[in-house]
Amino acid sequence: MARSDSSLPASTDPATRRTPTRTVEIETKLEFDGGAGLPPLDGRPALAAAGVTGSAAPETFQLDATYYDTAGLDLLAAKLTLRRRTGGHDFGWHLKLPRVAGGRTEVAVPLTDHDAGQVPAELDRLVRGMARGRELRPVARLQTRRTVHHLLNADGAVLVEVADDAVTATDLTGRDGSAGAQHWREVEVELVDGTREQLAAVVDELRSAGARPASSASKVGRALNPPTVGTTKGKKKDAPDRTAGAVVADALDRTRTALLTADRGVREGVDGAAEEAAAALTSARALLGVCHPVLGRVDGLLERATVVADDLAAAQTVHHTHRRLIAQLSDEPEDYARQGRAVLTRTLATRAEAAAAQVADLVDTPEYLEVLRGLDEAVAGSARRRRAARPASGELPVLLGQAWDQLREGSDALLADPGRPENVRVVRSGTVALRLTIEALAPSLGEDAVLLAASLEEVEESLDEYRASARASALLTELSTDPGTDGVAGFVFGRLHAFEEALAHGALDDFTDAWDRVEDGDLVAALVR
Repeated sequence: MARSDSSLPASTDPATRRTPTRTVEIETKLEFDGGAGLPPLDGRPALAAAGVTGSAAPETFQLDATYYDTAGLDLLAAKLTLRRRTGGHDFGWHLKLPRVAGGRTEVAVPLTDHDAGQVPAELDRLVRGMARGRELRPVARLQTRRTVHHLLNADGAVLVEVADDAVTATDLTGRDGSAGAQHWREVEVELVDGTREQLAAVVDELRSAGARPASSASKVGRALNPPTVGTTKGKKKDAPDRTAGAVVADALDRTRTALLTADRGVREGVDGAAEEAAAALTSARALLGVCHPVLGRVDGLLERATVVADDLAAAQTVHHTHRRLIAQLSDEPEDYARQGRAVLTRTLATRAEAAAAQVADLVDTPEYLEVLRGLDEAVAGSARRRRAARPASGELPVLLGQAWDQLREGSDALLADPGRPENVRVVRSGTVALRLTIEALAPSLGEDAVLLAASLEEVEESLDEYRASARASALLTELSTDPGTDGVAGFVFGRLHAFEEALAHGALDDFTDAWDRVEDGDLVAALVR
């Protein structure tokens, strides 16, 4: 069991400040049939060969845990569990995150005399995205009689912990058909200071004595027995006759999952998480725009998602502009470059800090949480649309054809008036939407879809370069005319501005070439209708 100092922010209220700690748990859950007992583990040759040579006297604890979730069990659906537990050595509030690389991270906050069952702010904020801002309430109570066996090496160090649990679980949701008290027994085998090989040896010993893998990944999951989480049932995801609604809902569900995973990273301050969240939301926005006939009325959601995605990408945009201009300064005489570099770094560092703070606040806003709930509704709503019931093989090319026609109309306007920024925005947005939608639906579209998406990406890259150049030019104009910018820096900014103007013209030429390759090729005709 590896422990590390928490980097999570604690409560800012001194009266309630509690510092979260993190533990990576590596464990295996087992269960025995009937009343079979835990076999003695001392003196086992296979364990001794692995370095497990003895055990400490067993200890017994009474654990009482209340689990919290939304009414719809959103946390459990995302493979998170949140509980308040008394008894044992590790009493407190515990948030268990999804398993990664064989381990599961537990974020713990100590109990206080004042929490009265109120979820600590430090944990509430971490799960707010997964909960979509919905109220957290008690959903289950688990009372466990736990007998702990510590397995030791020759020096007396604890290698593996074996916990023999007799569980009584009560469903507190009040759902129709919820069971009364349930009783079962399971065994948790957890790595402490040993190796994975020693953990495996203990598990093998228990398996040979009749244990089998536990029927549920978590106790609360077994207690609540939630319905299978998913967007479609019945047909395999690669079945040729799946409906358009099922295929689109699955794709939107994947982008929603990616967004929620990135959401937790944003809340923990993980580098790159905001960029991942923006990318996931952009993919969702693409599906909403292109596939709205099978998803229902999504106009309001589409508008909100667009604003939120742009806000999430704000800090990323500042960093990209900074790197771009710093790289260009390397080609200038150092006496000039030094002055320009100082002004750029000072200005953009301030803006990047403000943008990062904006993102940190954004994920707690009603607008952002409303987008998450809207995605849930869009995924569920596809099953109620008439066009959603049509075969995907016939309906998806029609949807893509409509998006292509709109994109081609916008491209004609851009080619006729390339200097108009609104034309660039429309074509770039349409290209991104079509490409991301094709990529999301590619398993149902075939190899031609992948090739067309790659061609559209060339169009997108040329317009991204144009937009990046336009942003850099606007910043250089602003800085060069700022009274606080000295003459040397202003001069070099003027030189960079001229260079950016040339890059922008080149990007539009690249767009024309890339667009001609897409429009004149056979891939569009093979894919869209």
